[in-house]
Amino acid sequence: MAGWDVHTHLIPPTVLTAAHRGEFGLSIDSGQLVVDAQRLPLGRLADPAALLQWIADQELDGAVVSVPPALFRYDAGVEWAELVNQGLRELVTPQLRVLGQLPLLDPSAPAVAAALAGEGVFSGFALGTPSYAGLEPVWRVLHELEAFTLVHPGPSDDKRLDSFYLSNLLGNPYETGVAAASLVFADVPGRFPGIRFCLCHGGGVTATLAGRWQRGIDQGRPGIDPLSLSVAEALRRFYVDDLVHDDAVLELLTKTFGAERVLAGSDWPFPMGSDVVSAARSGAAGELTRPLAKEVVAS
Repeated sequence: MAGWDVHTHLIPPTVLTAAHRGEFGLSIDSGQLVVDAQRLPLGRLADPAALLQWIADQELDGAVVSVPPALFRYDAGVEWAELVNQGLRELVTPQLRVLGQLPLLDPSAPAVAAALAGEGVFSGFALGTPSYAGLEPVWRVLHELEAFTLVHPGPSDDKRLDSFYLSNLLGNPYETGVAAASLVFADVPGRFPGIRFCLCHGGGVTATLAGRWQRGIDQGRPGIDPLSLSVAEALRRFYVDDLVHDDAVLELLTKTFGAERVLAGSDWPFPMGSDVVSAARSGAAGELTRPLAKEVVAS
């Protein structure tokens, strides 16, 4: 089959070099990258050849690479984003496309997005799930670029999730849902329709809560301003990956977002990822994730 896996991860080689040098608060210990008290096993996550083998095994055209969420590190500033992006540039091949890192909470983020888009190297951007308040200038640039923008959950601050691996099993879908809700209720899909948001893990809890969100709008609940789109209309402007491990949920995604907006995403090489990429859902991403080559001015 031919197509693209939109959800794969690698650690950029520049990050590994910095870790071996003890820079940016990174270190290597027992075959793991230690970053902000989190540990990422190296192995396949640091091995582009292993990802290329996955692509061959799945008979794909290629894969779209973003950094593991532990490397978003929005408190580390512009220098960190520069280090990550240099490493992502080094990963690019005809079969590996990369999503750029933005210093999302820094005032320079819109200018960084515009500059990266002009290189003709990056296929879009990957965002974590901090607060999206105050990001209008970023959304404006991504809208003008019509940028593929992968939304990947970061860690939840809820300590109740420390048991039973709930930080992943429940925290990840929750964080993605919070991000989606923040975008919907801020009318970002309505005001910036050019952004091609793609929610990881099937959008987390988003599809199951769409009716409740609309009910809150209809009942004029506090803090909700009038929107240009209904929740159902807004969600039809998102893409999602198909990583839900449940055929019934996959059917719900198709009804909520539209069949053409459910993309193949494996979360390679993490254990919670899928073992097989869907041929039926891998085709659309080829066009969506072509490297950006457009000049815009960040305002």
